[in-house]
Order: sequence, then structure tokens, then C-alpha cells
Amino acid sequence: MAMLVVAPIPQEFDVLTAAFTERWGAHRERDTGRTVVREYPAADLTLAQGGFGKAQFAATTQHLLDDLRAVDLVVCAGVAGALTESVRLGDVVIGTATLEHDFHSVILGGAPPRFEGSATHLADLGRVADLAEGFRVHFAPIASGDEGIVDARRRAEVHARTEALAVAYEGAGGARAAAFSQVPYLEVRGISDMANDDFIEHFEANLPRAMTNVASIVARLAAG
Repeated sequence: MAMLVVAPIPQEFDVLTAAFTERWGAHRERDTGRTVVREYPAADLTLAQGGFGKAQFAATTQHLLDDLRAVDLVVCAGVAGALTESVRLGDVVIGTATLEHDFHSVILGGAPPRFEGSATHLADLGRVADLAEGFRVHFAPIASGDEGIVDARRRAEVHARTEALAVAYEGAGGARAAAFSQVPYLEVRGISDMANDDFIEHFEANLPRAMTNVASIVARLAAG
């Protein structure tokens, strides 16, 4: 299975690079013309940095899909804030769907746009999720929007609108690019913070652990 893994920001990309290199050995770098990707032939996996925010992430992901052409799955891999207390720091949320919480339209009846996660790959991960060591795996919607959710009121509002367990910026952008190119999509997020006023402190402290846990889930996807 040819997999394209796109991490939004440099810190996430760097942790994935280290984890994938340790697992699969040396990678090769290739210039796509707009961005440099890292290819792991042993896993048939390409890793790229997508950029911050929905629009940039969508543009980069679409460029990568146009360049690579033969991709069986796009994975958005990054960190996220928790929208409920049932999710702990370091846990991983695998998106059964990505919902664009900051998109409001009367034409759509007020419902946020929804992009389903790949059912085939969700089923594959469901068979191995209990093997995770040191963290819990949740299968649930993930909210996506260009808004930092950093207080209890907004956290509750986003959760009520989407029923998501986690919130991050870029997922809907990647989902739109994948849908446009008719490629299956999955969002995988490690919980780095509780989407509250301690966001910065928790984000910086927990990103390495959260992304290492994300890397282990992506590796299981690559293993089929």
C-alpha cells in the first residue's frame, strides 16, 4: 500500500522522521518541485510537511497527490487538543470522520461539512488498537478549523457541534484534497493539550510523546 503521510508543522514532522527512520532505516529525500519529501521504500511510505492551517495543508496535499499520482491512502498525522475529559494527554484519536467546525452555511442546513475516514483502514486499525502500549486509542470524529480552541466555553461548543473528541487545524484541508483526488483519507492525532488556557505549556511538553504514539499507529497502518 502506497501511503502519503502529511504532518502539518516542523515539530510533528521531525518526530515522525526520527520514528520512521528508526523503524525502517535510511530514507531518501526527493524534491517534488514545491516541497521536499522523505521516502521510506521499506514501508512504501512518503512523509511530507503540509503547513499550518486548512488552506495551506490542502494546497500542499493536493500538490503532493498530483506529483505522486499512485497513492492508496492519505494520512494527516499531528497533535490535537482534547475536547472531553475522557481523552488523556498522550492518547491517540483516529478519525472516524473529520468535521469542519468553523464552516457555517445555511445551504448545508447549519451542519459542519463532514469527511468520512477510510472504512477499510479504520477496520484494519481496529484489529490492532488494543496492542498500543502506554496510551489509549480512540475511534471518534475529529474537529477541524482555523481557530485555536483554548478555553472551556469554546471547547464545549465545538464538542456539541461535532461530537468530536479532538480538535486541530488542518484535517479538513487534507480531507478536501483527498476527496478531490478520490483517494482514501484518515486523520490520526495525538493529544498534546486539553484545549484550555494551559495550551502552550502542554503543547510544548507533550508533543514529542504524542507524536511518537501517532508514529506507532501509522506504522501499523503501513504494516497492513
